[in-house]
Amino acid sequence: MVYIHFDIILFEILIRLNGRSIDQYKCVCKQWNEGLSSWPFEWLRVKYAEEYLVIYYSCLLLTFKI
Repeated sequence: MVYIHFDIILFEILIRLNGRSIDQYKCVCKQWNEGLSSWPFEWLRVKYAEEYLVIYYSCLLLTFKI
């Protein structure tokens, strides 16, 4: 059986949240605020959003191809 560390699962969930939710989670505690405000986390959220938009728009183009 493969075990995945809880932090990895939590991180994968957090990078998918919108900005408002992230701001709410920053209020949980000081460590969460520091982690969610760090540049690596912000960079990964941007990269995830870019990949999501590319996939989303690619699907739209394929769907509405004339």
